[in-house]
Amino acid sequence: MRRVVFAFLVALALAGCDPVGGWAGGEQPPVSWPQPAAGRLTSDMCRLLTKADYTRLGHVRQPNMWGTVAGNNSLDCQYRANDELTLTLTPTAEYAKYVFATGLEEHRGDLARAHLTSDLADDLVGPADESWYDRALGSTDPTPEPHEIRLRRGALIVGIVLGGVRGRTEKDPRQVLTELSNLVLRRLPHVGAQDVGTDHKIEYEVVGSGRAATLEWEDYTGFKHGGFLSKPRLPWVRTVQMAVPPGARAPDASLSVRASSRNAKVGCQVTVDGTPVAADGMRKGYAHCESPLPDGADSSDGGGDGSPAQPASTGPHEPPLVVARTGF
Repeated sequence: MRRVVFAFLVALALAGCDPVGGWAGGEQPPVSWPQPAAGRLTSDMCRLLTKADYTRLGHVRQPNMWGTVAGNNSLDCQYRANDELTLTLTPTAEYAKYVFATGLEEHRGDLARAHLTSDLADDLVGPADESWYDRALGSTDPTPEPHEIRLRRGALIVGIVLGGVRGRTEKDPRQVLTELSNLVLRRLPHVGAQDVGTDHKIEYEVVGSGRAATLEWEDYTGFKHGGFLSKPRLPWVRTVQMAVPPGARAPDASLSVRASSRNAKVGCQVTVDGTPVAADGMRKGYAHCESPLPDGADSSDGGGDGSPAQPASTGPHEPPLVVARTGF
């Protein structure tokens, strides 16, 4: 199954304005800081953190290498020596919560694959709904090692990485990253505060016995290791969140399972918002389920083409799927 990373247009302008009480420390008012344009992040927003911000905390930030905006409304600002600023603006806070949790799961997996121990600390950034800090990957010279912080406020997700290059008077990386995170949130006072899309809950189910060879599903995060499992135990169930902005189309909900042998039987089912929309009954070797999602224009009961969502059919001679609810 080909991995699809969705490309949504968030159709709402989120402008900044002065918070109550004004701005401390002689900062410029937020009108001078780049904001999303019609709800879309722009490469100009790499200017949200300046070299002076890093210098004040003792860190020597290297020159900017590039700033790129992906189709899922994510901005990646890369600097020499592996410093990095990332922003992601999702259509809803609930969807951002799911993406944030999946990102932490991906981070833990990356550390495990690199045989590194975690120094995870959470809830460091007061204005954020949730945040975590830990050592990071990406530096060829681990002394001193890089660190990163991730936070979510509403539908906005922010990530900052400090590379392994340290300044002579640099503060503790945890303090540096926490203060930089607070600056970003202060300079984007209302970004992510309002939902502009419709949330959907997608449940993927696989039946069979023993273990499958592989499972692959659309998890709507775009993470490198998202939506794939090797040798999972069956039966298997996974629930994912996603959100569609008004008028936008999402990639199909899709699930593929490859059996452990050509004669082993497997089956699958996809349920969207409580309604089964695709199923592939027990068959030898391989099963695949796929269905369009409701679009942003008709989010209550419509399919991706505007037609009502239809219950899944497993074929004329096959019984409906019954999946044991054993969890992940």
